[in-house]
Amino acid sequence: MTKLVPIFIDGKKWVQLSQLTVDQAHSLKSFLPVNCFKKILFQGIELSECLDFAVYDFWYRSIQVSDQKQPLSDF
Repeated sequence: MTKLVPIFIDGKKWVQLSQLTVDQAHSLKSFLPVNCFKKILFQGIELSECLDFAVYDFWYRSIQVSDQKQPLSDF
């Protein structure tokens, strides 16, 4: 899985849920409470389902670690 590059708005780093694949977005939504997602106004455009990059980064790292711990198939 490729890690998203954050967007900078008013000095904060954000990612938008729509940047993820459908499966990744579903996984992230099930991992976090709904109130973590924000609507942000940027240059007159409302960006919905934005998430603080630090929270996304934590989720991303936890997914990477769990993927590495998958047992190998038996031969």
